[in-house]
Amino acid sequence: MSFFADLISGLAVIGPGAMLIGLFAVIFFDSMVVPVGPELLAIAIFMTNISPFWGLLIVAMVACGQILGSTILYLVGQHPRIMPQYVKKMMNRYRSGLLIKDERMVFLNCFVPVLPFLGAFVAVAGWDYRKSMTYVATGGALKYSLFLGLSGTFSQLFEQGIAQRVSIIAVLCLLVASGVYGYSRRRHIFGVDRNPSGTRALPLQEE
Repeated sequence: MSFFADLISGLAVIGPGAMLIGLFAVIFFDSMVVPVGPELLAIAIFMTNISPFWGLLIVAMVACGQILGSTILYLVGQHPRIMPQYVKKMMNRYRSGLLIKDERMVFLNCFVPVLPFLGAFVAVAGWDYRKSMTYVATGGALKYSLFLGLSGTFSQLFEQGIAQRVSIIAVLCLLVASGVYGYSRRRHIFGVDRNPSGTRALPLQEE
């Protein structure tokens, strides 16, 4: 856990503006394609100044980064030439296996990652952009508020070093649990159209 403490100390040196810009960039790339685990970075930044206002700024920066990254992917998904047809077919087949087949799935995806390339998925599925981005912002804000709230609570209950360790463990447990469940759901959806003999069955009906 000393690495996490060193990260917090290093972040405190660069100043609040640079921390928020760096977090925005990480959230942006995470929401686009590359999963880089921004949750731990957000907690480290929050622990440089544990206050409600600082936490609010972090949550706002997270929401902005997620919306921008998802919007760019949405535009890519709407472009008739950039997004290959076979990818669109794969996304539509994937959507047919989801329990929730409308924009509410975007909100759930903030906690259980089951939608690949979220913004493009919204475009290909034909979901309402404004409603989807509202769910992106709301879900992201709630998720990070939960993580920061846990970290703030632990900092009040334990000494600094112990609070950092407990925060990391709690967040990692939540992330692993949601990631494992999301992975199992993706495997189930992609395998649901196979019968026990391994041959292809009839495709699922779309709503």
